[in-house]
Order: sequence, then structure tokens, then C-alpha cells
Amino acid sequence: MKQSILIAAAVVLALAPPALAADNAPVLGKWESTTETPQGTFEVVYEFTEVDGELKGTWTNPRRNGDLKNVSWDGETLKFGRELGRGGQTFNLNFEATVDGDSMTGKMITPRGEREFTATRNE
Repeated sequence: MKQSILIAAAVVLALAPPALAADNAPVLGKWESTTETPQGTFEVVYEFTEVDGELKGTWTNPRRNGDLKNVSWDGETLKFGRELGRGGQTFNLNFEATVDGDSMTGKMITPRGEREFTATRNE
């Protein structure tokens, strides 16, 4: 009897949809980001959503927008990437950040080195 109950419980857990919403909740929403560079301050809005149990994201600035790549949240570190095109070339930017309430701090890793960035959740 105990074995039947354990098997039934295992089947239910295996078929249940992943409970990611609660796990991803700290990063969901719109985040206004600033990054200081030698060319000036860059402002970007990042939006993180959950689609079919998977963490997704987009980015927007006054001139461009796009989808984020490889978005992941392990409960401590948010990681994501985006492509930036300039002068016919494409550069990959990778981000790693920690989230504390409505504040995000981290680093942007570029082909030319690392830059710090901050973000504040506005939705």
C-alpha cells in the first residue's frame, strides 16, 4: 500500500507544471537600468516575464529594442544576454546581477571589459 501511494505521488509531481512563478517573482516586471560608459550614461528598460514556465525578457531604449537571450534566475543571480549591433557588427553583451527587492545591481560584460549597472523596478 505504501509503495502505491509513493508511486502515485511521484507521478503527480512528475506531471505537475513547474512552479516557477514564485521562484521567478523577484525578477519579474519592468526595470529601468543605467550604465555609465566613456560615451555617457545609457538607459535601458528591461522587462522580465514568464512564458510557459520559462523566464523571458526584452530590452528597450529610445532607439532600439529586442529580446534578451539565455535569461536565468537561480534564486541569487540573474543572468541574461543581448545583442548590440553597431556599424554592421554585432556584439554580445552579458549581464549578471543580484536583486534586492526593487533594486538590481550587477555587471555588464562586453568585448571591451566590464561595466557596472543598476536598475530599479518600476512595475
